[in-house]
Amino acid sequence: MNLKLKTGVTALALAAAALAARPVAAQAPRPIKIGFVTELTGPWTFFGTSCVAGLKFATDEINKAGGVLGRPLEFIVTDNQTKSDQALAASRNLDINDKVLALSGPTSSDVALAMYGYAEQQKLPFLVPVAAFPQLTKPGTRYTFRIEPDAAGWGYAMAKYIEQIKPGAKVALMHSDAALMRAIMAGFRYQAPRSKLNIVADIMFPQGSSDATVQAAQVRAAAPDYVIVSGAGAFDNVLTNQLLDLGIKPQQIIHPYGITTQVFGWGQRSVGSIYGTFFDVGLDSVTKEGKDFIARFDAAHGRPPSYVENYCYVTPYIFKEAIEAAGTGDDREKLRNALSALNTKEKTTGVPIVFDKNGARKEYMYFQEIVSVNGKRSYQSKQRFYIEWDPEVIPVYDLVK
Repeated sequence: MNLKLKTGVTALALAAAALAARPVAAQAPRPIKIGFVTELTGPWTFFGTSCVAGLKFATDEINKAGGVLGRPLEFIVTDNQTKSDQALAASRNLDINDKVLALSGPTSSDVALAMYGYAEQQKLPFLVPVAAFPQLTKPGTRYTFRIEPDAAGWGYAMAKYIEQIKPGAKVALMHSDAALMRAIMAGFRYQAPRSKLNIVADIMFPQGSSDATVQAAQVRAAAPDYVIVSGAGAFDNVLTNQLLDLGIKPQQIIHPYGITTQVFGWGQRSVGSIYGTFFDVGLDSVTKEGKDFIARFDAAHGRPPSYVENYCYVTPYIFKEAIEAAGTGDDREKLRNALSALNTKEKTTGVPIVFDKNGARKEYMYFQEIVSVNGKRSYQSKQRFYIEWDPEVIPVYDLVK
């Protein structure tokens, strides 16, 4: 044998022996990957970015405490640009290339509908944190689960609220042409005559609208007792302020939903107006864990969280509990079955999390009155009304197609 070769072989043998004697480093456990497709750009950015902020808080907590089944929980956050085609492409990529266990993330109902079709077809569990279009959990749905109560029910809840405070009230509707708003107004139109309310104006704006001067004047001329305002993105502020400019009082304005950034956008001049919500700093029902979340989120972001951040904070904990019940972070069908059988509560509010056979959740809503707005830093609200209802109280799947 060639001396050089032999020497080389001997060196290799010695190196191998040395490696064998060295302690082997523990291999990091594989993450449990979930695709999180949300609105980081486009008209719904204010919802998507808020959602991701809440998501990160819970994910960090879970992973610092040991993860799920001894594995880190990883959300692959992807921007859908508030576009259905982008959301569909992202979902397909996360499924095929990243081999995610499940999908989540959309806050726009239009976007969520595109993901819904893909998830159901591919038998991919899909947990929707903040998108309330009823058809996301239409009869026959198997793999999609919606955390937020359905939007047609929000309209029902508003009618019940107005019925209580002013029987026989005249109501004007002003809203954008988006899936969420169409569902809300469909629910209100259904319940209004049953609550003996009179709709005196009903105006829908195309997506992308930026001015409502003429329509606001028409509403003012109709002399409504209340105006329900629901514009997409920044247009919501435009609608609100143009109504106020024309003499509509804040106490006459009802927003179907309100998150922190919206309240700041409405501003101090909207003190006295009402908005619907599912989590808010002004609620009496917030748990100790919820108050802790509010304090930590406020310290990190310079503003309190709203129901969007809360639902997205709750989302990783729902996944954690369902994956642990399934006993594996790799089997989609077992995760689907675990989500279907889930019976738990939101850490922050104590509100039950139970999905029906189509993936829909218990229906409930709070209505808050704005008391004060401190720039972009804080606001105060007080609870005016709380309602729960059976999901079948209105024919949501017939009202909204």
